[in-house]
Amino acid sequence: MITYIDDKDIKNGFLSVEVKSSLEVITQKSIREELLNYIEENQMLVYHFAEISGINSGTLSRFINGSQLIPIKALDRMTYTMGLEEGTFYDLYVDELLIDPSTDWRRLRPFLIRCSQLNKLTCIEKIVDLMLEKSYYISSLFDFAESLYEEGNTAASLLIYKKVSEGERYQHAERLAVCQYRIFKLSLGDDQQHNYELALVFEPFVKRLSESEQLDALKDLANLYLSLRLWEKAKELSTEMGRLARIQYEQKHKRTGKKVRATGPKKMLFGYILYSHVLLGTVADETGQYNEAFYHLEKYVDHSWIVESGEIAEQTKQQFLVWATANRLLYRVMTGETDLIDAYVDSLANNEDEILLGLFKVVKAALKYSYNIDHILERYHEMIQTQVNSQKRHGSYTSQLINDRFVIFLADIAEYYNNSLRPEIGIIFVLESLAISAKINNDAYLVRSFCLFEKMRHVALHSQLDKYQEILREVELGI
Repeated sequence: MITYIDDKDIKNGFLSVEVKSSLEVITQKSIREELLNYIEENQMLVYHFAEISGINSGTLSRFINGSQLIPIKALDRMTYTMGLEEGTFYDLYVDELLIDPSTDWRRLRPFLIRCSQLNKLTCIEKIVDLMLEKSYYISSLFDFAESLYEEGNTAASLLIYKKVSEGERYQHAERLAVCQYRIFKLSLGDDQQHNYELALVFEPFVKRLSESEQLDALKDLANLYLSLRLWEKAKELSTEMGRLARIQYEQKHKRTGKKVRATGPKKMLFGYILYSHVLLGTVADETGQYNEAFYHLEKYVDHSWIVESGEIAEQTKQQFLVWATANRLLYRVMTGETDLIDAYVDSLANNEDEILLGLFKVVKAALKYSYNIDHILERYHEMIQTQVNSQKRHGSYTSQLINDRFVIFLADIAEYYNNSLRPEIGIIFVLESLAISAKINNDAYLVRSFCLFEKMRHVALHSQLDKYQEILREVELGI
């Protein structure tokens, strides 16, 4: 039996030995015990602690008596007053929430917010597991995950999306599809095999998304399949994105005099139509179908059918025209007009986000037509080294797409120098290609780089042989 303490007892700083003993038996290693120990060790009155911490004396009284769980804001004030690190008592707080029959969303949401702010993922997981025992919490948890996602709190939102996805009873629910989409985007990383597995899991859910989400999902999947060099899948999804975008665009502009939905895709709707042709042109370029590549280029150059105007619309159109100018030169270079290589590189000079991808193609052309590009590699040597060291993303391009093509690029440079009888330079690039190939778990690139290294092994320095052996060990550990 717990002996209750009233406000008068707190003001007098009175806590009987019997009360303390009772509390210690019932809540060993509890937050209450920690608080009482602190008050006793610092020889202070409970009333003074309430005053110093700014916690309402009645709230503190009911908490000490065990008749009320302390609100999270008051717990944070208590922790601060005791000179402890933020969130020190959160694990204990979870245990008390789990056994408190009055626990509800009104109390849980503020605690989940604080846990997400302090990255207390274990606490979040325990609370979410508790809530999912009651199906009516799924909607609240999903909405909370969406708010975290919008704020950029990826770790906490990913955890909750996974839990909601597991607890969703209705397998055809749009909410489940959104969870799978968020899981897909938030889980992408350097490991391309893992990324491919994520795509396989998510792809069946695309059609269950709303119109406003489908186009972005198709775009993200198409870009991922491009990075995986799965050309047919990239082509299929890009074509589907363009088809759906055209349907939505026609429906939108048939609604004359009707109220248009407030929700929609993140970008200008016509942009998805144009971008589908950019992606299809990229596939055609990569597979050597240059007549088709030129066809799609003309499609994203033609803006005569676009109804929208205004600053954002014009900026969007201009971006496609910039891409078209560069790609027109690129396709001509790739079909043998090597005298245009410098003009192509110059067309990219004012757009840093495009330079690296442009260089990937320049080296391909140099290998194909035995063209000397030493001056270009020297011009962008620093940029190449920065990418080797940082593996940063460029503009709208995903890190997966950049890393994937960058590995090929480094191997191409190595081959370029080897072909021009400078293997001592080429071996430097092949080792970098090997290191990144191992990191992103791409067996095909590893095989190519291993073969290139063997061609140049005869010029390898001892330090380079040591680095090669280190990469081999990393690959073996990853198998």
